Amino acid sequence: MIKTPERRALRMTSGRQRKSYSLFSQVFTFLFLILYSALFTPHCHAADAEKTIVAQTLEYFSKLKKYSAKGAVKVEQEGVTVEADEMVYYEETGDVSATGNVRYNDPQAFFTAETAEMNMEKKTGKLHDAEIFFKDGNYHLKSAEIERKAEQEFYSRNETEVTTCDGPIAAWCFRGKEMVLVPGEQITGRDVTFRVKDVPVFYSPYLWAPINKDRKTGFLIPSISNSSTRGFGISIPFFWAIAENSDATFLLDAYSRQGIGTGMEYRFIGPRGLRSAWWLYHIRDHDLHRDFTEFRAVHDDRSSGGIGLFLNANIVNEKDFYRKIAEHKELYRELSPYSEKNLQRFLESTAEVNIPFDNARAYLLAQYWIDRKDTTGDIPQKLPEIGYVMNYTRLGSFLVSADASAVYFWNKNGVSAGRLAVYPTVLHSVGSDVVLSQSVAVRGTAYQFDHDAGSDRNHESLAFEYDGNIHTRLFRKYDSFTHIIEPAIGYRYISNAPNDLHYTFDEWELHRKTSRMEISLLNRILVKGKEMVTARITQPLDTDNGDRPFRPLEFELGTQKPFPAKVSAAYDVNTGQIQTVSSDIRIPFPSGSITFGQRYNKPEDIMVFKGGVEVQPVKPIQVGMDVRYDAKGEGLRQVNGYVQYTSQCWGVRVEAAKKNGDFTVQVKFDLFGVTAKRPKDL
Repeated sequence: MIKTPERRALRMTSGRQRKSYSLFSQVFTFLFLILYSALFTPHCHAADAEKTIVAQTLEYFSKLKKYSAKGAVKVEQEGVTVEADEMVYYEETGDVSATGNVRYNDPQAFFTAETAEMNMEKKTGKLHDAEIFFKDGNYHLKSAEIERKAEQEFYSRNETEVTTCDGPIAAWCFRGKEMVLVPGEQITGRDVTFRVKDVPVFYSPYLWAPINKDRKTGFLIPSISNSSTRGFGISIPFFWAIAENSDATFLLDAYSRQGIGTGMEYRFIGPRGLRSAWWLYHIRDHDLHRDFTEFRAVHDDRSSGGIGLFLNANIVNEKDFYRKIAEHKELYRELSPYSEKNLQRFLESTAEVNIPFDNARAYLLAQYWIDRKDTTGDIPQKLPEIGYVMNYTRLGSFLVSADASAVYFWNKNGVSAGRLAVYPTVLHSVGSDVVLSQSVAVRGTAYQFDHDAGSDRNHESLAFEYDGNIHTRLFRKYDSFTHIIEPAIGYRYISNAPNDLHYTFDEWELHRKTSRMEISLLNRILVKGKEMVTARITQPLDTDNGDRPFRPLEFELGTQKPFPAKVSAAYDVNTGQIQTVSSDIRIPFPSGSITFGQRYNKPEDIMVFKGGVEVQPVKPIQVGMDVRYDAKGEGLRQVNGYVQYTSQCWGVRVEAAKKNGDFTVQVKFDLFGVTAKRPKDL
């Protein structure tokens, strides 16, 4: 038996570099292999890493092959510290025990325990009266006994507490029995209560939750709402992490007045920019006795290396779906928000296949439109279109391109027709300081009508187009800024309309006989190379408009400093009246921002105002509100507001919305580390 009766500090070296193991294996390796290889072997080697052991008594029992350290034992190596009153190691079995005020700390984890029993070969063991803190994710695990059953699995049959909150009394925690924790993966348990400030508020016979990962399968925190039309509601989402590049969300909605709704969204990301998202939702409205169903999809696989596919589907079975059902649902969707769809009259669905060639492509296209205001049967549907596009190709000093397409328009209640169109273009530019750009094109069109009020079922047209633009740039540098002036004159001519039968199938028929000139002047202010202010004035002249050739004078203004703003207006020089005004202004300040916008259109009799404010009076609290007011119609159309509180380990957001005769309040919670990623600034 060897004794060192006095307290001493020993420093030694290891003959090989040791890897950093997980929590318990580091305890085994650093506590007792260090004692064995350094204290009780006759040789020392060149230093790879310095180790320090401090104890009052170090002993070896040869018959038992047992090593013992007593009295304020402390082991340190490479940022790892282990402390205890006593430590014992059995060489043959690899068993280790530490007693009294056991403390362990490394860059990944920290734990305290009254006693610890471990096996360094099997990497298993038990901690008694223990609390483990995982620094990655801020997870706390506390129990009377914690057993390490595998290298990355911790189990406790006793009552165990799990939380991401700091402090003696956690703001929230899960408390239950037979808890199993896999760091970075998941936590499970039985007879679990969810507690707020140690007060039980929810019980579940079984718990399964992902932890410490952005994407893990499991239930998300439900959202609670109350609506004057839908009644009390709860939305329960379930997230399925299918693979690294795909996942899905299943949604169950329950409303006291409206009924039960179910939804599913699937998301997929592939190589070369492939992106896909699919959404299906259905609800049976008890009050209206109607079924509402929506299908939406976005699939974009238009890589440059092969055949590309694009799909954008927006289909509803009822025109008022977004107004009656879904305008409040923006929680779990990666597709466009419902509020944008509610402002659109037409819903477009498009499918396209592209076949690339050298500097060209062929395509097959289909489009279907749903009219949310009038009868969809009056809309020409593009079923299908086939075309060929040759991109600009240089021929000497000229650039040449060409488009050709054949399309069939099906109109349930109106005229259906087939259309063949060709559009070759030649582009030429000359000059350096003063640049003249010109293009010449021919627009050829042939129609064949299935049925028509007239007797002629066929129609052909040929239009000649010319576009010319001359522009230059003048600038002057001052001490603090640069001023740039860009004057330009443009002219556009179309010989005649491609379709004098007055049928409009798509934008192709909107090209009418035109002789139009535009004179514009653009001013730009740059400060240190960044554009701060832009101002443009444009005067169009339509020479085919009789004795009133001057079209409305157009103004555009944009600023970045002192605050971002965009303002545009059109002034009719013939009547002396403002035709349109549009503005968007954002005024930031240290704790938030104010936004304002308006839309005025005299010919359409539109006057709409919108405004909003966001402010963060103190770091944990953020408040926001936005308003939309229709001065020519419904008056106050929409009011939204929210209050959001974010603490060290949880957050809550309360939203209120008033629109279309409905008032809704919705509450959403986040438990950081379980249902949401922990904010970086916390």
